[in-house]
Amino acid sequence: MPGFHGRFRHGIDNSRRVMIPAKWRPKEKVEFTVLLWPIRSPRFLLVLPPERWQVMLNKLKAKSLTDGKVASLERFIGESSVPLELDRVGRFMLPQELAEAAGLTEEAQFVGRLDKFEIWDPARYKQQTDEDRNVAATTAEEIDL
Repeated sequence: MPGFHGRFRHGIDNSRRVMIPAKWRPKEKVEFTVLLWPIRSPRFLLVLPPERWQVMLNKLKAKSLTDGKVASLERFIGESSVPLELDRVGRFMLPQELAEAAGLTEEAQFVGRLDKFEIWDPARYKQQTDEDRNVAATTAEEIDL
């Protein structure tokens, strides 16, 4: 699986199909998991390759079956996530409900997050970048990068 680095912008067609950046396409058939993110105030689609999806599932499995908070989280993730495969030319067909909630209509901004990626409405992403730069600078200092 390739790493997800960089930023790319692609159009969305009338069937809600969007081309995945060529550098990010796996050589073999892979099922990605797509979910609306963040949970409290969804703004974009988070796309997890199988390895990263498994990390999330393992963390949930390690929690108690009787923990009501974990059950709420599992329900939310279960109902708002969708498994997607690329078609033979490298496109996802975005589910209507997820696309609408993320504000994705005509264009999509792909943003690499190393072992996963995000799909944003370009205008929403532009608003987020200034805040991200400030938070990233502070966090880099805090974790001594």
